[in-house]
Amino acid sequence: MSTIRALQSGAMLLALTACFQTSSHFDTDAFVPDEGALTPRDNVDLALLTPDQMAARVARQVQDSAALATTGFARRQATVHGGYFISPTKLAQMGPRTISDIFRQVPVLVESPIPIGSVMGGSQGCFITYVNGLRRSRVPSELDGFIPAHDVVAAEVYPPGQLPPAPFTRASSQANCTTVALWTRSKAD
Repeated sequence: MSTIRALQSGAMLLALTACFQTSSHFDTDAFVPDEGALTPRDNVDLALLTPDQMAARVARQVQDSAALATTGFARRQATVHGGYFISPTKLAQMGPRTISDIFRQVPVLVESPIPIGSVMGGSQGCFITYVNGLRRSRVPSELDGFIPAHDVVAAEVYPPGQLPPAPFTRASSQANCTTVALWTRSKAD
């Protein structure tokens, strides 16, 4: 019975993919680079980390994990539903150059283009921002000038409509605002 279902699913998938037509600019002769425009590469230079560099990286990961454990990040990540958590592993995969790069990956935040760049906004346009547990009066996109992205260890985002957990619950917390929290390696002013 399960074999028949698997075959039916496979047949449906093939039938569905036949309905979609895909194309690229390589399907036509419109884009053909000049023969001299492409330089063949037959080797790639790789640099391995030295033992000292590897030890420093491991030591930094241990320090970051210990710091996040004391802030309660891992506990909130495991127990709080509805929040969006960016772990050190996710950050490493992203390779962000700016704080805005980090928050572009968060589904509850929207980036709006403006004449001089772009600005991040929550669904209600209201933010409560914390850096290392301290409330800041800046929206996430304004933090680019104050905090280097490589100093960020983790981030948390709580969408509007739910009160964030401690340590982000204050008398001034507003349920209609997006709460953003950054955890960094150094103190940010």
